[in-house]
Formats: sequence, structure tokens, C-alpha cells
Amino acid sequence: MHAAALTAALKERCREEGFDAVGVASAEPLVRDVAALESWLDAKHHASMEWMEKTRERRAEPGKVLSGCRSVVIVALNYWPGEELTQAAPGQARVALYAQARDYHKVIGAKLKRVARWLDEQNASESRSFVDTAPVLERGWAQRAGIGWIGKNANLLTTTMGSWVLLGELLTTAELVPDSGPHADHCGSCRACIDACPTDAIISEGRVDANRCISYWTIEHRGSVPIERRAGNGDWIFGCDICQTVCPWNETHATEVSAEHHERRAGLSGLDAVEILALDEATFRERYSGTPLMRAKWEGMRRNACIVLAASLDARAEGALREALEDADDVVREHARWALETRLASGIGTDVPLS
Repeated sequence: MHAAALTAALKERCREEGFDAVGVASAEPLVRDVAALESWLDAKHHASMEWMEKTRERRAEPGKVLSGCRSVVIVALNYWPGEELTQAAPGQARVALYAQARDYHKVIGAKLKRVARWLDEQNASESRSFVDTAPVLERGWAQRAGIGWIGKNANLLTTTMGSWVLLGELLTTAELVPDSGPHADHCGSCRACIDACPTDAIISEGRVDANRCISYWTIEHRGSVPIERRAGNGDWIFGCDICQTVCPWNETHATEVSAEHHERRAGLSGLDAVEILALDEATFRERYSGTPLMRAKWEGMRRNACIVLAASLDARAEGALREALEDADDVVREHARWALETRLASGIGTDVPLS
């Protein structure tokens, strides 16, 4: 099939799978993005995410991930539910919007695998699909493919859906017609995301220091959270949406999707921190299996619950934290003790000796 016809048919196939945007880029290295990555890694802004350091060489060009790669296909799935994100009630802990549904890795991954099989059947090519499972600079490819631009908060922004999009990529040896790009940057002089970040994690335009980021500490980090980083998490128990909710592009261009298109799971918009802290591992897995919350693991979610309860006005918080002082997990015990001491120092805790 001719490249133009194959590209058109591929995009139609992606739309049939439910993707909201699809773009094609040529597979030449992303020189600017690779340089930015190198600088970010050298500055240790990836914190403990060592896999990013180990795969830095492969991230430089797609041909090191798929031999003979000619084209990179980027797909985007909108997940904005069409409702204002509000502050959590006392005792409730907030979850990033993308995590309030079935794990997007599985959703997008299944769709992309079907597209890859279709493409290879049509063209006798070799294609591989990824959703955060390979060293691919997906936002850079999305910008080159004309889907959007990398904003000052380092998220991909689009003029049709804001930044409420999840990305996946398809590397292929097929010759496809690339879209015109890169996409223009429309952030202008706006600093809304930079100014709103409560932990000053956006250290420069398009650059986030994971060592300061709420999403990193609540999702990726394992073990004890440094004392100086705990209070900054606020009432976030998994991820953070602050830099997205304040973005003017999301205020004016976010597009609502139907439940059939992106089905949210009930009860994930606000979690009961006291209940999370008390969950046994089997119950946690039964309740949250298949959701992104599994990324933080049972231990991490309970650790995070302690941090949320440190400033909670929930009348149950004190008792829950005192029970956690006897927990089998030493990290949970440590964070429960800190939370109780923090509550006492702030005037919301009771002056009862800690065991």
C-alpha cells in the first residue's frame, strides 16, 4: 500500500479504537529533547527513578528500541470527565484524575497492540507498541507529530483537549507520511502552573525536579519519605493535578468524554485515608487491582495515608494513627508517629504519650 494511503488507513484504524488524536513523526533522533533529558538526568532530577538513567542511551533514537524503525505513531486518549475538581473533604485523600479509572497502561496497550497487528498485516512491517513500557520520549514525539506542545509544567498540552490526555506510541518499520510539526508552543508568558505548584517542583520552563514533586513522592518513591518533603503532599495520596487544574488551556479547552469512552471507577476520586491505613494487603489488592493505585503498592498507599492524616480534621485520624504505631511495617510506624507529633505541634492532636 502506498505510504499516503497506508497513513490515512492507519489513522482511521486508530480512531476506530477510540483514540482522540493520532500523529505520525519521522524517526530521526529528537536532538533538543535528548539534550534536555541528558541535562535533567545529570542534575539528578529523576530522584530514585534509576531506570531512566539506565536507559538514557536507548532514549536517544527509536532505532535502538526497534531496529529499522522509520516512523513513530503517537496516539492520545482524552480522560477529562467534564466536572470541576474540588478540594477533598476532611478525611478524604485526593487521587490524580488519570488514576480514577482502569489502568491506562492496559487500556491503551490493548488498543495499540491491535493497531500494530493490523499495520503489520497490511504492510508486512514490524511494529511495537508501548505505553510507558519502553525508553521512548513520548511527549517529544507527540510535539514533532503535531499533536501538541510540551508546556511549562512538562505536560503535553493540546488546543482541543488541554492536557488531560494519556499517550501511547507505536514504533514501526513501515514508511508513513509524517504530520507537519513540531507543534507551536502556546504557553506564552503564562506562569500559572509554576506559581501554583505548592512544592516549587517546576524549577524552570518545562523542567520538573522529581525530588520536589508530589506525584513522585506519592507514587514512585519506595520507603520512607524525607521529613522535609512530607507536609508538601497535603491531602494528595496518589499523584497530583494542581499544575493541570490551573492551566488556562484546561479551563477553556478541556473536552468532556463519555463514560463509555473512559470509564471511571466509583470511589476513587476521594479515598478515605483512615480506611486505607487500616486495609490489609489482600483487601487492598482485591479492591484496587487493575487501577494505577497498584503502582504505589499497599505499603506506599498506607504510608501516604499517614501523611494525609497528619493535617486532617477527621475526628478518626488520631485513633487510626495511634493504632498504626503497632503496625508490622516499620515505615508505616515511622510515618504514623511523625503524623501524631505533627498534629500535636499544630494544635489539632491530643497530648497523650506515644507508646
